[in-house]
Amino acid sequence: MRLLIAIPAMDFCNTEFVKSLVKLVGHLKDEGVDFEVKIEAGTLVYLARDKLARYAMNNGFTHVLWLDSDMVFTDEILEDLQFSGKPFVTGICHGRRKPYMPCLFISYWPEVIRWDKPYPTNTFEVAACGMAAVLVEVEILRAVIMKFNTAFTPTEYWGEDVAFCDRARQLGYKVYAEPAVRLGHVGHITIYPEDSEECNYFQNV
Repeated sequence: MRLLIAIPAMDFCNTEFVKSLVKLVGHLKDEGVDFEVKIEAGTLVYLARDKLARYAMNNGFTHVLWLDSDMVFTDEILEDLQFSGKPFVTGICHGRRKPYMPCLFISYWPEVIRWDKPYPTNTFEVAACGMAAVLVEVEILRAVIMKFNTAFTPTEYWGEDVAFCDRARQLGYKVYAEPAVRLGHVGHITIYPEDSEECNYFQNV
């Protein structure tokens, strides 16, 4: 295996993500894994993803571990995803805004249906997934780009994540989820002064 850890980012990486990444890098070094970390910044995530995919293709990598810059994960995420034995496998994460739905799809055409039932105990197939923490073989990226001249460009109906899954599925590849890999999705909550339950700061106003 020659692994590219591919991180599309906007203008910064979340602190908790960086902590997870540092632990992962240390673990991979200890395990003797041949890997590189590459961060591609830009306001258009799909362009960053396509650049990273082409970099992996052109530089001898066999696998890409996609990690979004707002995810929290264990240092054994690579082994846990590899354990599935699948060439395209995602961990389990949920959206960071209510109602915190899974980033897994039972269907995306003609209707978008997110995963809405208990997770199986073993690796299971899904129609599509978000790309927040995904291990994929470079040969899948290569096949998709050679066929469509892009991997992640959004379509009229789907964002870059589902668009890539759809292209891969058109070429006969399947998408799997590994329930042993549970991921944290860093969110942000805006707190107003009136939200305090411990003190009434306005009692004398």
